[in-house]
Amino acid sequence: MAGKAGALIERGVNAAGRLLSSRIPHHWALNYCLALPRFCRGNRRLPRSVDDPRATLNDIIFDRMIRDGWSPAQQSCVDKESAKIIAQARAPGVKVARTEAIFHLEESTSTADVAAWLAPYLGRKFVVKPTHSYGSILYLDEKLETRRLAQFVRHAKRNFFHAARETQYRNLKRKLILEENLAPDQRLNDYKFSCTDGHVLHGRMDVGRGTPDHRRALFTVPDFSIIPVRTGGLDFPERIAAPQHLPEMIEIAAQLSRGFDFVRVDLYDTPDGVYFGEFTFTPGAGACGYSDEKVAIKMAQRLKSMSPIGAAAHASAISALPLPVSAEQLPQNGIEALAAGSSGTEPALLDLEKTAFAQAS
Repeated sequence: MAGKAGALIERGVNAAGRLLSSRIPHHWALNYCLALPRFCRGNRRLPRSVDDPRATLNDIIFDRMIRDGWSPAQQSCVDKESAKIIAQARAPGVKVARTEAIFHLEESTSTADVAAWLAPYLGRKFVVKPTHSYGSILYLDEKLETRRLAQFVRHAKRNFFHAARETQYRNLKRKLILEENLAPDQRLNDYKFSCTDGHVLHGRMDVGRGTPDHRRALFTVPDFSIIPVRTGGLDFPERIAAPQHLPEMIEIAAQLSRGFDFVRVDLYDTPDGVYFGEFTFTPGAGACGYSDEKVAIKMAQRLKSMSPIGAAAHASAISALPLPVSAEQLPQNGIEALAAGSSGTEPALLDLEKTAFAQAS
Protein backbone atom coordinates (compact mmCIF):
# COMPACT_ATOMS: atom_id res chain seq x y z
CA MET A 1 0.00 0.00 0.00
CA ALA A 2 2.80 2.41 0.89
CA GLY A 3 4.50 1.60 -2.41
CA LYS A 4 1.35 2.40 -4.37
CA ALA A 5 0.89 5.65 -2.48
CA GLY A 6 4.49 6.62 -3.17
CA ALA A 7 4.07 5.86 -6.86
CA LEU A 8 0.91 7.97 -7.02
CA ILE A 9 2.66 10.86 -5.30
CA GLU A 10 5.62 10.59 -7.68
CA ARG A 11 3.32 10.60 -10.72
CA GLY A 12 1.51 13.63 -9.34
CA VAL A 13 4.76 15.51 -8.75
CA ASN A 14 6.00 14.65 -12.24
CA ALA A 15 2.72 15.78 -13.81
CA ALA A 16 2.85 19.06 -11.91
CA GLY A 17 6.46 19.55 -12.98
CA ARG A 18 5.60 18.98 -16.63
CA LEU A 19 2.71 21.43 -16.43
CA LEU A 20 4.92 24.09 -14.86
CA SER A 21 7.65 23.43 -17.42
CA SER A 22 5.22 23.82 -20.31
CA ARG A 23 4.34 27.31 -19.06
CA ILE A 24 7.93 28.54 -18.73
CA PRO A 25 9.94 29.64 -21.79
CA HIS A 26 13.18 28.08 -22.92
CA HIS A 27 16.31 29.73 -21.49
CA TRP A 28 19.35 28.03 -20.05
CA ALA A 29 18.92 29.64 -16.61
CA LEU A 30 15.24 28.65 -16.46
CA ASN A 31 16.13 25.18 -17.72
CA TYR A 32 18.66 24.93 -14.88
CA CYS A 33 16.05 25.79 -12.26
CA LEU A 34 13.43 23.40 -13.61
CA ALA A 35 15.86 20.51 -14.09
CA LEU A 36 17.49 21.05 -10.69
CA PRO A 37 15.06 19.06 -8.47
CA ARG A 38 15.46 15.90 -10.54
CA PHE A 39 19.25 16.24 -10.55
CA CYS A 40 19.33 16.76 -6.78
CA ARG A 41 17.09 13.75 -6.13
CA GLY A 42 19.32 11.51 -8.22
CA ASN A 43 22.71 12.82 -7.09
CA ARG A 44 21.84 14.12 -3.60
CA ARG A 45 23.65 17.39 -4.20
CA LEU A 46 23.70 20.49 -6.40
CA PRO A 47 25.30 20.39 -9.87
CA ARG A 48 28.99 21.21 -10.14
CA SER A 49 30.70 23.22 -12.83
CA VAL A 50 32.05 21.12 -15.68
CA ASP A 51 35.51 22.56 -14.94
CA ASP A 52 35.35 21.50 -11.28
CA PRO A 53 37.80 18.61 -10.70
CA ARG A 54 35.00 16.94 -8.72
CA ALA A 55 32.54 17.11 -11.62
CA THR A 56 31.00 13.78 -12.53
CA LEU A 57 29.64 12.48 -15.79
CA ASN A 58 26.20 13.59 -14.58
CA ASP A 59 27.41 17.18 -14.18
CA ILE A 60 28.61 17.18 -17.79
CA ILE A 61 25.30 15.76 -18.98
CA PHE A 62 23.29 18.29 -16.96
CA ASP A 63 25.29 21.24 -18.27
CA ARG A 64 24.99 20.27 -21.93
CA MET A 65 21.29 19.40 -21.80
CA ILE A 66 20.14 22.79 -20.48
CA ARG A 67 22.21 24.92 -22.91
CA ASP A 68 20.79 23.75 -26.25
CA GLY A 69 24.01 23.72 -28.25
CA TRP A 70 23.04 20.78 -30.45
CA SER A 71 24.26 20.43 -34.02
CA PRO A 72 21.89 19.47 -36.86
CA ALA A 73 23.53 16.02 -36.90
CA GLN A 74 22.83 15.50 -33.21
CA GLN A 75 19.23 16.64 -33.61
CA SER A 76 18.73 14.17 -36.47
CA CYS A 77 20.20 11.38 -34.34
CA VAL A 78 17.71 12.02 -31.54
CA ASP A 79 14.71 11.26 -33.78
CA LYS A 80 14.28 7.46 -33.77
CA GLU A 81 13.17 7.34 -37.39
CA SER A 82 16.11 9.23 -38.89
CA ALA A 83 18.55 7.77 -36.34
CA LYS A 84 18.24 4.32 -37.92
CA ILE A 85 19.05 5.71 -41.35
CA ILE A 86 22.07 7.59 -39.98
CA ALA A 87 23.28 4.52 -38.05
CA GLN A 88 23.33 2.31 -41.13
CA ALA A 89 25.10 5.00 -43.15
CA ARG A 90 27.78 5.42 -40.48
CA ALA A 91 28.22 1.72 -39.60
CA PRO A 92 27.21 -0.58 -42.47
CA GLY A 93 27.75 -3.61 -40.23
CA VAL A 94 24.90 -2.73 -37.88
CA LYS A 95 21.36 -3.99 -38.40
CA VAL A 96 18.18 -2.03 -37.66
CA ALA A 97 14.65 -3.11 -36.88
CA ARG A 98 12.53 -2.79 -40.02
CA THR A 99 10.26 0.25 -39.98
CA GLU A 100 6.73 -0.80 -40.95
CA ALA A 101 4.85 2.51 -40.61
CA ILE A 102 5.00 6.06 -39.23
CA PHE A 103 2.11 7.98 -37.64
CA HIS A 104 2.30 11.76 -37.23
CA LEU A 105 0.76 13.03 -34.00
CA GLU A 106 -1.26 16.23 -33.74
CA GLU A 107 -2.79 17.99 -30.74
CA SER A 108 -6.16 16.71 -31.92
CA THR A 109 -5.02 13.07 -32.24
CA SER A 110 -7.24 10.80 -30.14
CA THR A 111 -6.80 7.33 -28.72
CA ALA A 112 -9.35 6.15 -31.29
CA ASP A 113 -7.21 7.56 -34.12
CA VAL A 114 -4.17 5.61 -32.95
CA ALA A 115 -6.25 2.47 -32.34
CA ALA A 116 -7.54 2.62 -35.92
CA TRP A 117 -3.98 2.99 -37.23
CA LEU A 118 -2.77 0.04 -35.19
CA ALA A 119 -5.73 -2.24 -35.95
CA PRO A 120 -4.15 -4.04 -38.97
CA TYR A 121 -1.04 -4.87 -36.94
CA LEU A 122 -2.59 -6.19 -33.72
CA GLY A 123 -1.54 -9.72 -32.79
CA ARG A 124 1.57 -9.49 -34.96
CA LYS A 125 5.20 -9.26 -33.83
CA PHE A 126 5.57 -5.48 -33.89
CA VAL A 127 6.35 -2.77 -31.38
CA VAL A 128 5.30 0.87 -31.47
CA LYS A 129 6.98 3.77 -29.67
CA PRO A 130 7.37 7.55 -29.95
CA THR A 131 10.23 8.77 -32.13
CA HIS A 132 10.72 11.87 -29.98
CA SER A 133 10.93 10.49 -26.44
CA TYR A 134 11.63 7.37 -24.44
CA GLY A 135 10.05 5.36 -21.65
CA SER A 136 6.95 3.99 -23.38
CA ILE A 137 6.50 1.09 -25.79
CA LEU A 138 3.64 -1.16 -26.88
CA TYR A 139 4.03 -4.82 -27.86
CA LEU A 140 1.34 -5.55 -30.42
CA ASP A 141 1.41 -9.33 -30.03
CA GLU A 142 0.16 -8.82 -26.47
CA LYS A 143 -3.41 -7.94 -25.52
CA LEU A 144 -3.78 -4.18 -25.95
CA GLU A 145 -6.15 -2.72 -23.39
CA THR A 146 -7.87 0.60 -24.10
CA ARG A 147 -6.62 2.10 -20.84
CA ARG A 148 -3.01 1.19 -21.65
CA LEU A 149 -3.33 2.61 -25.16
CA ALA A 150 -4.79 5.86 -23.80
CA GLN A 151 -1.85 6.23 -21.40
CA PHE A 152 0.55 5.59 -24.25
CA VAL A 153 -1.09 8.21 -26.50
CA ARG A 154 -1.04 10.82 -23.72
CA HIS A 155 2.66 10.16 -23.18
CA ALA A 156 3.46 10.26 -26.89
CA LYS A 157 1.67 13.56 -27.51
CA ARG A 158 3.80 15.41 -24.98
CA ASN A 159 6.76 17.58 -25.81
CA PHE A 160 9.43 15.56 -24.04
CA PHE A 161 11.48 18.70 -23.39
CA HIS A 162 9.03 19.55 -20.61
CA ALA A 163 9.83 16.36 -18.68
CA ALA A 164 13.42 17.24 -17.71
CA ARG A 165 14.38 20.24 -19.92
CA GLU A 166 16.56 18.08 -22.18
CA THR A 167 16.80 20.65 -24.93
CA GLN A 168 17.52 18.24 -27.79
CA TYR A 169 13.87 17.13 -27.60
CA ARG A 170 12.39 20.63 -27.72
CA ASN A 171 11.73 21.01 -31.45
CA LEU A 172 11.30 17.38 -32.48
CA LYS A 173 8.26 16.40 -34.51
CA ARG A 174 5.97 14.06 -32.59
CA LYS A 175 5.54 10.73 -34.34
CA LEU A 176 4.94 7.06 -33.63
CA ILE A 177 7.15 4.45 -35.25
CA LEU A 178 5.91 0.91 -35.85
CA GLU A 179 8.74 -1.57 -36.30
CA GLU A 180 9.51 -5.26 -36.08
CA ASN A 181 9.95 -6.73 -32.62
CA LEU A 182 13.43 -8.22 -32.46
CA ALA A 183 13.04 -10.08 -29.17
CA PRO A 184 11.89 -13.71 -29.32
CA ASP A 185 10.53 -13.47 -25.76
CA GLN A 186 9.58 -9.76 -25.76
CA ARG A 187 12.77 -8.67 -24.00
CA LEU A 188 16.37 -8.22 -25.10
CA ASN A 189 19.31 -7.22 -22.97
CA ASP A 190 20.37 -3.66 -23.71
CA TYR A 191 24.04 -2.82 -24.18
CA LYS A 192 24.85 0.86 -23.95
CA PHE A 193 28.27 2.25 -24.80
CA SER A 194 29.41 5.68 -23.59
CA CYS A 195 31.66 7.16 -26.26
CA THR A 196 33.58 10.23 -27.37
CA ASP A 197 34.54 10.77 -31.00
CA GLY A 198 35.28 7.17 -31.93
CA HIS A 199 36.50 6.00 -28.51
CA VAL A 200 34.38 3.72 -26.34
CA LEU A 201 34.76 4.74 -22.69
CA HIS A 202 32.77 1.97 -21.00
CA GLY A 203 29.67 -0.14 -21.45
CA ARG A 204 26.44 -0.82 -19.60
CA MET A 205 24.27 -3.90 -19.54
CA ASP A 206 20.55 -3.64 -18.71
CA VAL A 207 18.47 -6.72 -18.04
CA GLY A 208 14.68 -6.77 -17.70
CA ARG A 209 14.02 -3.15 -18.61
CA GLY A 210 10.41 -2.14 -18.06
CA THR A 211 9.88 -4.88 -15.48
CA PRO A 212 10.22 -5.06 -11.67
CA ASP A 213 13.32 -7.22 -12.23
CA HIS A 214 15.29 -4.48 -14.02
CA ARG A 215 18.99 -4.84 -13.19
CA ARG A 216 22.13 -3.13 -14.44
CA ALA A 217 25.92 -3.43 -14.54
CA LEU A 218 28.71 -1.24 -15.94
CA PHE A 219 31.67 -2.92 -17.60
CA THR A 220 35.05 -2.03 -19.10
CA VAL A 221 35.90 -2.46 -22.76
CA PRO A 222 37.18 -4.40 -24.51
CA ASP A 223 37.63 -6.98 -21.74
CA PHE A 224 34.12 -6.95 -20.17
CA SER A 225 35.14 -6.65 -16.52
CA ILE A 226 32.43 -5.43 -14.14
CA ILE A 227 32.98 -1.95 -12.70
CA PRO A 228 32.04 -2.11 -9.00
CA VAL A 229 29.44 0.64 -8.86
CA ARG A 230 25.65 0.68 -8.96
CA THR A 231 23.77 3.22 -11.04
CA GLY A 232 20.19 4.38 -10.74
CA GLY A 233 19.76 2.38 -7.54
CA LEU A 234 19.61 -0.90 -9.47
CA ASP A 235 21.17 -4.17 -8.37
CA PHE A 236 23.53 -6.20 -10.51
CA PRO A 237 22.08 -8.92 -12.75
CA GLU A 238 22.13 -12.37 -11.21
CA ARG A 239 23.95 -13.72 -14.25
CA ILE A 240 26.49 -11.70 -16.17
CA ALA A 241 28.19 -12.85 -19.34
CA ALA A 242 29.80 -10.98 -22.19
CA PRO A 243 27.51 -10.63 -25.21
CA GLN A 244 28.27 -12.93 -28.12
CA HIS A 245 29.14 -10.08 -30.49
CA LEU A 246 30.99 -7.80 -28.05
CA PRO A 247 33.94 -6.96 -30.38
CA GLU A 248 31.52 -6.05 -33.18
CA MET A 249 29.44 -3.97 -30.76
CA ILE A 250 32.49 -2.00 -29.63
CA GLU A 251 33.55 -1.35 -33.22
CA ILE A 252 30.03 -0.26 -34.21
CA ALA A 253 29.71 2.03 -31.18
CA ALA A 254 33.06 3.60 -32.10
CA GLN A 255 31.96 4.18 -35.69
CA LEU A 256 28.62 5.69 -34.68
CA SER A 257 30.18 8.06 -32.13
CA ARG A 258 32.73 9.68 -34.44
CA GLY A 259 32.36 13.46 -34.53
CA PHE A 260 30.40 13.64 -31.27
CA ASP A 261 32.05 14.91 -28.08
CA PHE A 262 29.82 12.59 -26.05
CA VAL A 263 27.11 10.12 -27.00
CA ARG A 264 25.80 6.87 -25.63
CA VAL A 265 25.22 4.30 -28.36
CA ASP A 266 22.53 1.75 -27.49
CA LEU A 267 22.78 -1.65 -29.17
CA TYR A 268 21.16 -5.09 -29.00
CA ASP A 269 23.01 -8.38 -29.30
CA THR A 270 20.93 -11.02 -31.08
CA PRO A 271 21.67 -14.42 -32.66
CA ASP A 272 21.37 -12.64 -36.02
CA GLY A 273 23.98 -10.01 -35.14
CA VAL A 274 24.15 -6.50 -33.67
CA TYR A 275 21.10 -4.26 -33.93
CA PHE A 276 21.05 -0.51 -33.42
CA GLY A 277 18.84 0.88 -30.66
CA GLU A 278 19.30 4.64 -30.44
CA PHE A 279 21.66 7.54 -29.84
CA THR A 280 21.42 9.08 -26.36
CA PHE A 281 23.12 12.41 -25.73
CA THR A 282 21.97 13.09 -22.15
CA PRO A 283 21.52 9.70 -20.44
CA GLY A 284 19.04 9.85 -17.57
CA ALA A 285 19.03 13.68 -17.75
CA GLY A 286 22.10 13.52 -15.49
CA ALA A 287 19.96 12.23 -12.61
CA CYS A 288 21.04 8.60 -12.59
CA GLY A 289 23.13 8.50 -9.40
CA TYR A 290 26.17 6.33 -8.67
CA SER A 291 26.71 4.33 -5.49
CA ASP A 292 30.33 5.53 -5.48
CA GLU A 293 30.73 9.08 -6.78
CA LYS A 294 34.49 8.66 -7.12
CA VAL A 295 33.84 6.35 -10.05
CA ALA A 296 31.65 8.96 -11.75
CA ILE A 297 34.33 11.61 -11.21
CA LYS A 298 36.95 9.40 -12.86
CA MET A 299 34.58 8.81 -15.77
CA ALA A 300 34.20 12.56 -16.26
CA GLN A 301 37.94 13.13 -16.07
CA ARG A 302 38.52 10.45 -18.65
CA LEU A 303 35.87 11.86 -20.97
CA LYS A 304 37.34 15.35 -20.72
CA SER A 305 40.83 14.03 -21.40
CA MET A 306 39.73 12.22 -24.56
CA SER A 307 37.00 14.52 -25.89
CA PRO A 308 37.95 16.53 -28.98
CA ILE A 309 36.72 19.60 -27.10
CA GLY A 310 38.31 19.02 -23.73
CA ALA A 311 41.45 16.99 -24.43
CA ALA A 312 43.91 19.89 -24.42
CA ALA A 313 42.57 21.37 -21.20
CA HIS A 314 42.29 18.08 -19.36
CA ALA A 315 45.15 15.99 -20.73
CA SER A 316 46.50 15.36 -17.23
CA ALA A 317 43.19 14.16 -15.80
CA ILE A 318 43.38 10.47 -16.80
CA SER A 319 43.04 8.54 -13.58
CA ALA A 320 41.76 5.20 -12.28
CA LEU A 321 38.58 3.33 -11.50
CA PRO A 322 38.08 0.66 -8.84
CA LEU A 323 39.24 -2.78 -9.84
CA PRO A 324 36.70 -4.51 -12.09
CA VAL A 325 35.09 -7.68 -10.85
CA SER A 326 34.95 -10.71 -13.10
CA ALA A 327 31.57 -11.76 -14.46
CA GLU A 328 32.06 -15.17 -12.85
CA GLN A 329 32.91 -13.74 -9.44
CA LEU A 330 29.99 -11.35 -9.08
CA PRO A 331 27.08 -13.84 -9.13
CA GLN A 332 28.89 -16.04 -6.61
CA ASN A 333 29.84 -13.38 -4.13
CA GLY A 334 27.25 -10.67 -4.76
CA ILE A 335 27.93 -7.42 -2.97
CA GLU A 336 30.83 -9.01 -1.07
CA ALA A 337 32.75 -9.05 -4.33
CA LEU A 338 32.60 -5.25 -4.34
CA ALA A 339 33.49 -4.68 -0.69
CA ALA A 340 36.84 -3.68 0.76
CA GLY A 341 39.27 -6.47 1.57
CA SER A 342 39.60 -8.03 5.00
CA SER A 343 42.30 -5.52 5.84
CA GLY A 344 39.75 -2.73 5.53
CA THR A 345 41.56 -1.15 2.60
CA GLU A 346 39.83 0.06 -0.55
CA PRO A 347 39.88 -2.21 -3.61
CA ALA A 348 42.87 -1.89 -5.87
CA LEU A 349 42.66 0.50 -8.82
CA LEU A 350 42.57 -0.23 -12.49
CA ASP A 351 44.90 1.88 -14.57
CA LEU A 352 42.66 3.11 -17.35
CA GLU A 353 45.65 3.67 -19.62
CA LYS A 354 45.98 -0.11 -19.77
CA THR A 355 42.41 -0.45 -21.08
CA ALA A 356 43.22 -0.27 -24.79
CA PHE A 357 40.81 0.97 -27.43
CA ALA A 358 42.05 -1.15 -30.30
CA GLN A 359 38.52 -1.82 -31.54
CA ALA A 360 37.52 1.81 -31.09
CA SER A 361 40.31 3.43 -33.05
